[in-house]
Parts: sequence; structure tokens; C-alpha cells
Amino acid sequence: MKTKKIFHAGITGICMMLTMSVTVSCLDSDEKTITIETPTTGIPDDSEASPNPQIDYATTNIPNIQTTMEDINGVPVIRIDMTGVKNPNEAAWLRLVGTGYDDQNVWVEVDDMPKGILVYNNSDDNITNIMTDIVFTVDNSGSMSEEADAIARDIVSWAEQLSSSGINPKFGVVGYEGPITGAINLTNVEELSTFLNSNGTGTQRTFHFGGADANRLQTAVSNYNPGGYCECGACAIQFANDNFSFRNSANRIYVNFTDEPNQPNYKSQFSVKYFEDQNNWPSYKGTVHTVYSSSRFSNNSWNSSEQPWLISEYTGGTTLFTSSSFSGVTLSSLPVTGAMQNSYIIKFTNIDTLIDGKTHTVHITIKSKDGTICADKIFYIIFN
Repeated sequence: MKTKKIFHAGITGICMMLTMSVTVSCLDSDEKTITIETPTTGIPDDSEASPNPQIDYATTNIPNIQTTMEDINGVPVIRIDMTGVKNPNEAAWLRLVGTGYDDQNVWVEVDDMPKGILVYNNSDDNITNIMTDIVFTVDNSGSMSEEADAIARDIVSWAEQLSSSGINPKFGVVGYEGPITGAINLTNVEELSTFLNSNGTGTQRTFHFGGADANRLQTAVSNYNPGGYCECGACAIQFANDNFSFRNSANRIYVNFTDEPNQPNYKSQFSVKYFEDQNNWPSYKGTVHTVYSSSRFSNNSWNSSEQPWLISEYTGGTTLFTSSSFSGVTLSSLPVTGAMQNSYIIKFTNIDTLIDGKTHTVHITIKSKDGTICADKIFYIIFN
């Protein structure tokens, strides 16, 4: 433990109270010094960090991240929240290990400078109160009735499962056909269940607006219409991003249910390509997961008939391809559930020069010792 000494003369029986979680000793009449322990964070120093390893190709994806500042014993710390990373070789989620361990498998550089990082894994039960804002964007064209019923069927039990695994969730919904047809802002599971069950069955569940700001949401939809009969999940996601009340520092998760291509009608702002550019969709806006309940197609026509799961690839989400009947699939079996239950928090210090209102590069690399699990992504972050 690093210490520093403060010298005094002629002080008798004085006890000092400090506010930065430091340890203080009292002076007796014959003592001349007081020893103060410098604040500790438990985070490895940058001098202990090694550069990110080089990888030749990626075998899995790194999801979009949230970055916030917090205080540990008076020391400013950057906190990165990130949902789970899938092991591509088996049906499991990675446990990440940071600086100072022989089995380190995740590294962080900021502006090409290696950072000493401390990693918390939710799978170790050492994370509390992970806030996650989850938005279902639901294609409610006629062919989606079974999917819509499945969402309503499982929402309560699924929310209870998430809450018991250290996640503090809120839920919202956007229904879309050609235009946006319905929505409810982020709320608790009880209000969401009421919304999904108050307007009939099947696709009618998301053909209305609910919640305290239902009128505002209904008015806002005029700006989110690709035109024609174009089913556009990207448009629905952007509607939620612009109009929903996301919580500060919460992981933003979208789950897009559809059985149709993304159809932006040649409006580039509603194309899946929009999500590939971090200038359009910075990491804090969230990760998109896709449930595609139809036959996977290989032909991709940009700005017209696009593969909707590409949004997940661009934002680091997962994709589930299922049958048109949605048989055998529940919300708890979706890949996004594992991604949330296996979340990570990565922390590093020595950040004084980063809080300058400028854009910084955050480079995250994941690599297993045997090289079979590799991922690499650069984010462009303004630290606040």
C-alpha cells in the first residue's frame, strides 16, 4: 500500500476526519507524524497493462458498449458496460479476465495506450443492479400472429428470470407494418403485459399506443414512415431511439422480430447500412438482436430488400433463425437472454486527460490462449 506522511509540530491528541475513504491514525502527544493511505480502487495500474494482441480474423462479435464515469474512494473511474460475448465453439458465454492474470483474455487500449483493467462478470454473481432497457420492435404484418402471441405469452416469466439474475430491466414495444402502428414507452413488466393483452390477439397486440405519453408517441410517428407498404425494422428502432425515455448508463437492447426483409424504400436513414457507421449509430445507442422467423435469404438489395440480421452484425448483437410458426421458441430461449445474463463491467483509471469533450478511440480485443476465440472492435467515445 502506498502511503504518504504529513509532519506536524506541537500537536496533542488530534484526530483528523477525511472524506476520501482513507485510513487515518490518531496522534498521541509524543507523535510527530500521521500516516494516510492513498485511495485504492483495486484496478491494476496502466504500467501493468500489455498492448492488445493482434488477431488475424474474428470468430465472434463484441457488442456495442456503454461508458460512464464513477467514483471509487475519491478516484474517477471509467466504467464500460457490455453484454455477453458468445463462445463460437460451444453453447456457452465467455468469462472475461483482465490485467494481471495468467489467463487474461480481454484487453483495452485508449488512444493506442494500454489500460490496466478490472473485469466483473455477471456470471460470477459479483455485479449488482445492471440496468437494461429492452425494446421489442415487432413486425405486425398478418404473418406475424404467432410471434406476437409468443411475446405476450412469455413476457412476465421472462422478466422475472432476468430480474433474478442481477438485471434491472425496463421494457418498451414498437409495432410496425408499413408505418409505425403502435408503441409503449419504457415501463415495468406489469404495464407492458397490460399493453400487449389489451387490444386483442396476434398482431393486434401492437396496433395501438399505450402509456402516459401515448398521444405524444402517436403524433411522432409521422416522421418515421418509409412510405408505401414497406416493413422496416430499422425505422422502428430509430423511432424508439428518438422518442423513448432511456435511463442514463443503462444497456440499450433491441430485439427485432420479423419475417420480412428490411424495406427502407430507398431512404438511407432507414437502411441497415445506417447502423454500420458509428457516426450514425454510436455505441451508446445500443445493440440490436434479431429474431427472423422465415427462410434465410442470401440476396441482399441495398435500400430496397435488405437482410435485417445485418443490423445485429453491425451492432454486435445475436440472431436467431426460427420457423414461421415460432414453435419451440420462448423469450427465455432467445440468445439475447444469455447475452444479458452474462454481462460484463470493465473498469480503468488514469483518465484525467480523457475528460476533454473530444472523441477518443477505445480498442477492445478478446483472444483465448489457444487463439480459437477472437474478437476485435474499435469504438469512438466522448467521455463525459
